[in-house]
Amino acid sequence: MDATAQGRAMELLGRFNDQMTGVVDDAFGTQWAEIEEILSITVLMTDHAVSTRRLAEISGMDRRAVSRMVARLRSEDLVVTRRSDADGRVVEVVLTDHGERRTEMLRTSITDFFRQSRDLAHEIAQGLQSAGDSAEAGTSSDPIDLLRRVCEAGASLVGFMPDAVTRGQLAARQRAALVQITTRSGVRPNDLPPSLAVSPAGAAYIVDQLCAKGFVRRRRGAVPEDGRAVVLEATTEGVLAVRAVMEGIEHQRQMLAHLFAEVALWGRPEVAVDSSRAAADR
Repeated sequence: MDATAQGRAMELLGRFNDQMTGVVDDAFGTQWAEIEEILSITVLMTDHAVSTRRLAEISGMDRRAVSRMVARLRSEDLVVTRRSDADGRVVEVVLTDHGERRTEMLRTSITDFFRQSRDLAHEIAQGLQSAGDSAEAGTSSDPIDLLRRVCEAGASLVGFMPDAVTRGQLAARQRAALVQITTRSGVRPNDLPPSLAVSPAGAAYIVDQLCAKGFVRRRRGAVPEDGRAVVLEATTEGVLAVRAVMEGIEHQRQMLAHLFAEVALWGRPEVAVDSSRAAADR
């Protein structure tokens, strides 16, 4: 893939992630959930009771980050913690009745989201294909399993970013803003709120954080007709962080193409029929 194709893939993947995050936030009461947090939620939805150690292993978060996440979910009556019956040294995280209801809301809304995102997923899959290749899709029938695998792919891409970005330095909204600023020209602070689902004040705070951490700078005089206009530009550190993700997209291109081809086909009646026939043949 050339730089233009990589940039387009990153833009489309970012759009898909932003919309998916919004669905999770609406259903689970989070606010711009981190990809690792969504991944943890999918594990809880499947297993209902999960040790904090396993959450750390699956999500890639360190123990401190897992503890913060669990405390946040517990404060909202979504989970409780308990000692494992099998091993008293192990702490388990368990969904409450309220948490179970929220997860069912998420199951319904993420099902609708995958159906509504077929065109976007198809465009992502097509853009990631090599010449002459075809992105063969699987046939997952469980939307939570598919959500988990999408989140695993997203967390893997985030992992390509330098440690300065991933280890508590930039939250999910800040990373999303950095990608937008780096891949588009002439981005102004007021351009950010719609894509980040924040108020203008919230967008200003995100920009302040990116500037303070050395990933973005404000520049005046870049707009000829408005000398007072502020344009946001990525610093060398910001550009390198986003380029690392582009390299990750290239490195995992085939896997991503297959995954989003599956999303593009998810829930279609003909796929469900084929899956049932395959299961019967086995």
